[in-house]
Amino acid sequence: MNLKKTITQTLRERPNLSLFGENSFWLIGDKLIKLLVAVFVSAWVARYLGPEQFGILAYATTFVAMFQAFSLLGLDNIVVRDVASNPDKASNILGTALRLRLGGSAIAYSALLLTLLLTTKNEPTLLAVTLTIGLCLFFQVTDVIDLWFQANSQNRRTVIAKTSSYLLIASFKIGLILSGATLFYFAAAQVLETVFSAIALCVSYLYFKTKSNWTWDWDIAKRILQQSWPILISGLSILIYMRISVFYLQSFSGTAAVGVYAAGTSLSEVWYFIPTMLAASAAPIIARKRLDDKAGYTLTFKKLFALMWYFSLFIASINVVLSSFLINLLYGDDYQRSSAVLATHAFSLIAVSLGVFQSIWIVNEGRTRLSLYQALTGAAVAVILGFFLIPQYGVIGAAATTVCAQFAQAFFANAVFAPALFRLQITSLWFFIDRSKHNTNA
Repeated sequence: MNLKKTITQTLRERPNLSLFGENSFWLIGDKLIKLLVAVFVSAWVARYLGPEQFGILAYATTFVAMFQAFSLLGLDNIVVRDVASNPDKASNILGTALRLRLGGSAIAYSALLLTLLLTTKNEPTLLAVTLTIGLCLFFQVTDVIDLWFQANSQNRRTVIAKTSSYLLIASFKIGLILSGATLFYFAAAQVLETVFSAIALCVSYLYFKTKSNWTWDWDIAKRILQQSWPILISGLSILIYMRISVFYLQSFSGTAAVGVYAAGTSLSEVWYFIPTMLAASAAPIIARKRLDDKAGYTLTFKKLFALMWYFSLFIASINVVLSSFLINLLYGDDYQRSSAVLATHAFSLIAVSLGVFQSIWIVNEGRTRLSLYQALTGAAVAVILGFFLIPQYGVIGAAATTVCAQFAQAFFANAVFAPALFRLQITSLWFFIDRSKHNTNA
């Protein structure tokens, strides 16, 4: 079965539903708008600041993200699930989640401050910028309102609130560039975005409130924390294998190298939303297939994995060919080394695409703990490989480390922890090549 027929068949399997529901439409629109704006505004900021100062901003943002992962406590999906299944207890669940987030943010910011004081004593600019961006941790607790909207299929409210804030701050950053502002103001702009987003979410909540005030419940808190800790560890591990290269670069090569690396990876990561968007559409189809047609369920995964292999390899190849042109066009001469980063990091799209669709398999098969094992594997590979590659090869070694860690998480780990999934991913490589065999099986 060729690629065109595969896509056509997938569309026909949902005759009474649009390919993307209203919520998917809003989420996809949000991502597209942010990506288009981010590519140009981020490149303009990078050109204006130069690799050294842009590297400080990128490093500070990555550093804060590590502590943000802790402050989130891994409770998002659990809260959405519980609110959706127990709407009468929504006020208790949301109130408990909000207070847990506040506590987690306070602990995370304290740990951030202590870590910075111990590691950046002689870098006052990096210390000031990171502590400023770290204030985002407190304002992001209002994202609990987003969980309430998600549980009630009201994603458009979150999208409108956050996209409005994002576009406002993007305009503000352009104003900072035109006015010749210093680095600190760009760090403050990131905080302002979370402030405006928090205000917009609170205003939106006034038009779609819970039936009663949010309250604390010890029993709910204990249950949420008991269920969320594997997700928290998994989230931290993912951040490690995705971003550990930034910390190595800062230690071995300095902040200018971080800026060069950030410029290259930002263009590569632009494409990540496509497999995520496709997976959101495919997930309900796959769930129904598993119940009604086990053979068709397996075949559907082969088709989708094959589609991801070929699509992501095609996009990666385009990025490799156009890497120098794109970097020179958007970032300028100061970021010439970023073209090699983009050409290397572009292949991470293959692993990301496989990883997004394997998460659907994991959910359908009830193998949620597998995600933890995969993330830990990716983190271990990133830590070990980065230690050897980055001191010797710099930004290219950092990009290679990230790509290898992502493949370890999304592909090679399955050979040990999920052989059935690994076989699906391997055999899908030649799915469209050996069409006659698969058509017979179908």
